[in-house]
Amino acid sequence: MFEQLAQDSTSGASATMRAAALEMARMAETSKAPDPGEFWEELTAACTELISVKREMAPVINFAGEVLSSTQRVILSGLGTEALRGTVAMASERAIERSEMATESVGRKGCGLVEDGVTVATLSTSECVLEVLKQARESGRKFRVLLSESRPALEGVEQARRMAALGIEVVLVVDAALPHRISESGLVLVGADSVTSKEIVCKIGAYPLALAAREYDVPMVAVAPLDRFIPEALAVSQSRLADPNQILSDAPAHLTVENGYFEPVPLDFVRSVVTEKGIFDREEVEEQLRIRPVAPALLQILFPR
Repeated sequence: MFEQLAQDSTSGASATMRAAALEMARMAETSKAPDPGEFWEELTAACTELISVKREMAPVINFAGEVLSSTQRVILSGLGTEALRGTVAMASERAIERSEMATESVGRKGCGLVEDGVTVATLSTSECVLEVLKQARESGRKFRVLLSESRPALEGVEQARRMAALGIEVVLVVDAALPHRISESGLVLVGADSVTSKEIVCKIGAYPLALAAREYDVPMVAVAPLDRFIPEALAVSQSRLADPNQILSDAPAHLTVENGYFEPVPLDFVRSVVTEKGIFDREEVEEQLRIRPVAPALLQILFPR
């Protein structure tokens, strides 16, 4: 069901979640389940598959939990399959609208961090980072962006094109060059795929940037709407290995290719987290995590007996 999503190695967390929501709504619309019990089985199977292909992205997990909770409440109320299909469609639509509004709001909350004349270092692709920079540019500030190409999928190259189209001055560098050039920067801005009380999970290469930022005393700020916040017990910081052929297609015997897309960065390395509700320090991040509900049905998927 989510084969295309599984093969997508360049979209950020927000775009991935919205694509998942559209596919989930289509599943509900075309379901032939004759009763609520079978519909629930179809839905839990779809959520299980979705989480399995995008386990590192907290918005996907949180979306699955929201769909499961909404549907379970309708089942317990005694309504039929037509109501269940409508519930999934409505939950999917709400998630998409909330994601779009959160991205715009994050840009508005975070653009003030981009001062006139500053150099901002970033990597990979992130709708939210792009929105912060876009709104800073529209406010009249002039700045420069240092952006790495983000191998192996090179999504940083496309991100550089988008920034340039907005009138933002961009310097595109190879991945290995960016950490040293943090010394030229006044801000390191990264999109986080998940946020826990201990770490953020970002595209591979973020950890060296965090070390360089600490070495050169440059603030590192994560951009993450609240749908990226997830309890530590539910998060995955160790990236699964992707297709090794993206790096080397004819590896000889005794040579192992490891192609990981994500890596954790300790929250201690992060100055603040920009959300649609404001710019949070560590204590505020932890408070938000304490009040986030977790769907029991989601726990059954994540921790099957």
